[in-house]
Formats: sequence, C-alpha cells, structure tokens
Amino acid sequence: MTGQELLKRQSSETESSETYLSETETNSFDEDEVSNNNNSKKAQQSFIAIGKIIQNNPELRSVVQGLIPYLLLNEPQQAEIVVRALDRGYHFLITELEKGNSVLTLQKQLQGEVAIKQLLLNTGFKQVDYMRDHLIDISQYGKYFASGFDNRLKIAITTSQSVSGF
Repeated sequence: MTGQELLKRQSSETESSETYLSETETNSFDEDEVSNNNNSKKAQQSFIAIGKIIQNNPELRSVVQGLIPYLLLNEPQQAEIVVRALDRGYHFLITELEKGNSVLTLQKQLQGEVAIKQLLLNTGFKQVDYMRDHLIDISQYGKYFASGFDNRLKIAITTSQSVSGF
C-alpha cells in the first residue's frame, strides 16, 4: 500500500468513527432534559397531592385559590407544602372549636359557618404579606409559609384580636 492509499484509508476510518460517535450523542438525553423530566414528574405528583387534599377537604378550595393561585401555576411543589399547612391549620381550628375555644366560638357566632375558612384566609394573607419582605429563596416558600402560618394560627386563637381580623 502506498502512502497516499494509507492516508485515504485512515481518513475514511476517521469519518466513519466520527459518524458513529455523533449518532450516539444525538440519541442520548442531556442533563437539562433529564432534570426537566424529573421536575415535570414532581410537579405532576404535587398537583395530584393537592387535588387529593382538596377533595378530602373541599372547604380549602376557595382558600387555596384565593391565597396562592400564582404559586399553583409556577411552583407546584411549594404550593403542595402550603396546601398541606392549610389543611393542618383547618383541622387544628376545628379541633380547637370542638374543645370550646372561646375566640373561635365567638368568631363562629359572629361570622357563622365561614368563620374557620375566613380565619384561614386572613391568617394566610398576613403570612404571605410578611413573606413578601422577608423571603429570600423561593425554594423555601412552602416551609417558610407553613412555619409562620402555624404560629399565627396559634396566636390568633389565644387572643381576642383575631375576632377583629388578626
């Protein structure tokens, strides 16, 4: 084989191996696609969880829609944490009302059946307003909301200020 024939053969083999390499790269997922797919699955799981909570506690539907509509669309995983906090808060308030909590009893007398839902909404709005100035990382939204919300509810049912919209 002459030098020129050898050069042609090596050139042809290089093109062939480059073709195989580029074909395998084209068929594989890159890290962004895998990450987006995982985030999509997590978002879908969060939507399902939120749906189940609202299905089990229909009183929360209007509270969730009024309080965090933007979060449901943009950050479903954070929204799930908030909805779970609202659900815990609802059950906490119902239990306290059944125990005869005087603040809740008075609110129910003044506002009727919407008293619990209204307290959840008012307390939730106060927490969201507070977070606007203090939250730094959106990935902590749910956790930060839940913590502040739980504390605000406990304060609300121990003071008469909650009757006037605490």
